[in-house]
Amino acid sequence: YQRRVHGHNHPLLNRAVEEQLQKMAHVMFGGITHRPAVELAQRLVSITPDPLQWVFFCDSGSVAVEVAMKMALQYQHARGDSARKRFITLKNGYHGDTWHAMSVCDPQRGMHQLFQGQLPQQLFAEEPRSRMGEEWDPNDPMYSALIPQRR
Repeated sequence: YQRRVHGHNHPLLNRAVEEQLQKMAHVMFGGITHRPAVELAQRLVSITPDPLQWVFFCDSGSVAVEVAMKMALQYQHARGDSARKRFITLKNGYHGDTWHAMSVCDPQRGMHQLFQGQLPQQLFAEEPRSRMGEEWDPNDPMYSALIPQRR
């Protein structure tokens, strides 16, 4: 699916897949791991600040978003605040195709309109006017609506 931008059945990609299969076939991280994953996790932990000492691997971006949302809900529940079940996200965003990931995709302009009314209802903020690489605009209405003013 992700390699379609490079061309279906591209010889270079096919060769890379064949070489990888000779080393190790695909492994889901559902309670199992392998040496390259352990080494990568150790490397990541070595370059992050002390409070960030845990690594969680997923096999897709959608699953990563889904798991992050579940972890946020579990955190609120562990704090005794299980009523906090909604997320805030930006309009015009895309976060994946799993159930909760779809719930934080743009409900009007996104590809998941078919599921409106069935997905969990989230909060949507206007996307910022500041763009990647541009200077931060502290007067952007999106930020002033979300971030309380500190005086």
